[in-house]
Amino acid sequence: MFFPISRPEDFVLVEELPSAELSKHWKDSGLTPGTPFLEGGLLGDVTLVEWGCRNEWYEGRLQEDPIRIETSRYLNSKITQLDFRKHHSPLPAKVITSEEHLFAELEETKLPIVLKSEFGLAGRNHIIFKSPSDSWKMSQVNKKLFGFPIVAESWVGEERFFDFSTLWDVLDGEFFYLTSTAMLIDKEGVFRGIRIGGTDLPYSAHFLPPVMDLVRDTKGLVPKEYSGPCAIDGFLYREEGRTQIQPVSEFNFRYSIGRILWEVRKKRNAGKDTVSGILILPYPKQGSLEEWSTLNRLEKELGVSLILLTPVRDLSGKPYQNTVLYFETTEEKEPSVVESIWQSWMD
Repeated sequence: MFFPISRPEDFVLVEELPSAELSKHWKDSGLTPGTPFLEGGLLGDVTLVEWGCRNEWYEGRLQEDPIRIETSRYLNSKITQLDFRKHHSPLPAKVITSEEHLFAELEETKLPIVLKSEFGLAGRNHIIFKSPSDSWKMSQVNKKLFGFPIVAESWVGEERFFDFSTLWDVLDGEFFYLTSTAMLIDKEGVFRGIRIGGTDLPYSAHFLPPVMDLVRDTKGLVPKEYSGPCAIDGFLYREEGRTQIQPVSEFNFRYSIGRILWEVRKKRNAGKDTVSGILILPYPKQGSLEEWSTLNRLEKELGVSLILLTPVRDLSGKPYQNTVLYFETTEEKEPSVVESIWQSWMD
């Protein structure tokens, strides 16, 4: 994921070198990827940039730094983030510490609720209890949420209608606003993609003020040891006919997909009226995928620009579970473009 946003003078640490075909694809798309290298192949001092701040560079290798790991765990824990969002979340949430505690909570609380793992990505690590008949899902807690403690929160999935993410730089405990993005979430609450551009983001006049208030009150809770990107995810939902704002569902103190999109869009010099987006595309379960012919056909049929940000398969030909695809189109065509890409990829 760092190749598309890297500079020619950068070195990018990889477990496997990118194919010549993919490297040419990036360069032909106007990106300027750095030089790939395998661990142990680069000695000397470096300025380390990574997805999350957990390591230090020592004698040509990544080495876990206990202080950075502890800072990362503190910042990205949904449990400690309950203090960050205190007084700024309209949806009640609490920490559940054991199976017995969870049983008691399910008996006493008003359903539906969603259970979230302390650490998780892209909406994958959650379990929804809509009614008492969902009690069988208790067996999934250790499998999907990795045990206790977990967070229990009121669930408004059926009334939720717009997901957004605000992007920030953090330096010495201060937050500097970059932009806002709209997220593409499926009916099961799973993250499928993200977009920027076009006219003003829908509802930004509603959600930005409460997010700014949240950030102001978060000052002092973020350790000054952390310096880097942050994405604050939130959503809008309807309650008794009124629009409600959840300014934060979670903080992501790392290079989020939205931040990658922002950086790629900047490198591409996309115009203000151009919509840029990223889709997370699963490898189709039925049959094989000819990714290059599929991309070429879609670009011609839809009149769009498409860039693979990650490879579809490794050098041995084994497909990866997901592929990250960048697209550029107009605001009017965006809905049909997204649907066409998804259908073509999965068919």
